[in-house]
Formats: sequence, structure tokens, C-alpha cells
Amino acid sequence: MQLPAIISRTKWMLVAASVFLLTGNGPASIQQRVASAELARTAATVASQEKESRTFVARGEYQVVQGNDDAIGTYAPDIYDLHESWTLWRLPDGSLEAQGERIYESPKYERHDDRFSVRLSPDFRALSMIEFRKLRWRPDSGPLSCEFRPAELVCTSGARDPNNAVNLNLPMRSAYGFLWPISAFSLSTITRRAEKIPGKLTPVQLVTVEEPSREDPVFVSTLDGHLGYLGQEEITLAGKKWTADKFELKVPLHLPFVIWTSPEGMLLRFVPESTAETAAEGGLTLVNFTSSEF
Repeated sequence: MQLPAIISRTKWMLVAASVFLLTGNGPASIQQRVASAELARTAATVASQEKESRTFVARGEYQVVQGNDDAIGTYAPDIYDLHESWTLWRLPDGSLEAQGERIYESPKYERHDDRFSVRLSPDFRALSMIEFRKLRWRPDSGPLSCEFRPAELVCTSGARDPNNAVNLNLPMRSAYGFLWPISAFSLSTITRRAEKIPGKLTPVQLVTVEEPSREDPVFVSTLDGHLGYLGQEEITLAGKKWTADKFELKVPLHLPFVIWTSPEGMLLRFVPESTAETAAEGGLTLVNFTSSEF
């Protein structure tokens, strides 16, 4: 099969907002501002109520252990020395929310420290994600947000000037998530749609996002692959023994990966298959964990 048939590439386009509605002086502009202010107040009230009534579920930390330099990634620049700490809460409607911080170097010796928030369904499917950072080539961007809809991935860069916003509306099918930049809660999502029947393959789509240049600030690739269930395996991570579900992930241009998840659907470990049996904590691994439920 030819590569263009396997990989579909989509560029994010700059989308201009209506100047009249945002800056005009007519009645429509005033109504728009009032409505926006009311929506903001409502969202703040809901967030405050959820925070007061949410319950603690778990606290954990992922770390990348990959080779001698603790780097991971196919696309330059690689990510080095990644530590992702988070707290998981259950909200009144039964959904989950992970709030955390991701610390890493990319490229090496260039430190990043970014907060993030992920909204999850009760069975650990990603619903939405926010990263409180800027695009490399869009200094007025941020926070970056994505919605994982049933047949569409919708993302926006945010921007002080709406004319500089970078938006993505990418049709998707089957199970999908981010392969790059690496995202533990997104990777675990694809396993929730896989049938736990050894030998049966589940179609998946993995999205990679690059930020190549000022002229092309964001470039997106979609890789069509499949996920196979390998059965259950007893593993010990983060000071706890798990009866983990084990999966093999195959996508074009990459060696196969192995994924372990908890029975609830939380990612435990993600590692290239070639090194899966040679290190107890290779790849992206859960290294610290406490919970009131698991």
C-alpha cells in the first residue's frame, strides 16, 4: 500500500472571527458581549460547584524511562526526562477529571512546565483535554483545548487575537487518540473500544501533531493502525501489583508498541514492543500511585 493511502495529513487553518460581532458598536455587538459575559459567569459557577462536590479518586505520576537519555519520540525535537503528576477526581455526574502538571525538556535542556486538565467518562474514555501552554510559533496562543467527539476531533489554539487562532476539525472513525505529543489519558482511551478477545484486531487511528515552523505552525498526521488484545498479565508498578490488560498497538512508520491498562482503564505502561520485556519500567510508566478506589 502506498504511504499516501495510509497517512492522511491535514493542516490546521487560520480562522478569522467576525470583526463586527467582536468590535462593532451596533446592537448585535452589545448582545454578543452580554451573552459571552453571561456564559463565562455560568461556566465559572458550574466549575466552582463541581470543585466543591468532587471526590478524590487517585493521585499518580508517569515518567518516561527510555534508553540512556530518558528520551521518547520519533519526531524532532524529542521529549526528555518527562514527569507527569496528576490528581484524579470524580465529579457529581459520575465523570472523572484529571488535573496535573507535565515537566519535560524539548529539545534537551529546554525546560517546559505545563499544567493540563483531562475530562474522562466513568470508564476512562477521554472527552476533552486542555493544555495550559502556547504553540511554539504562536506566542499569543493558549490554552490549547481539544474535544474527543464520537466521529470528530475538534481542537483550538486559543488566542488573544481571534484572527491568529489555529483550529482543527478532523473527521475520525473507530477508536482514536494522540500518539504524539504523548498523552497517557488519550492512549488509554483507544483500549476502551478494543474487544478483549485474543487474536481479534480493533481498527484505531493515532494522531500526531508537529510544530515545524513559523510558516506552518501546526501540522497534523493521522495514522491508521490496529490494536490487538494479548490477554491479562500480572505486573508490579508504583508499589502495587496489578492484574493488567495487555494490548499490542501497530501503526505505520513505527515499531509495534505494547500497552498495559488497569481493569478500570487507566494506563499503566506504554513501551515499544522491542524493549517491553527488557526493562521493568521502560517507556511511559506509572511510577507513583495512591488511590481510595483502585
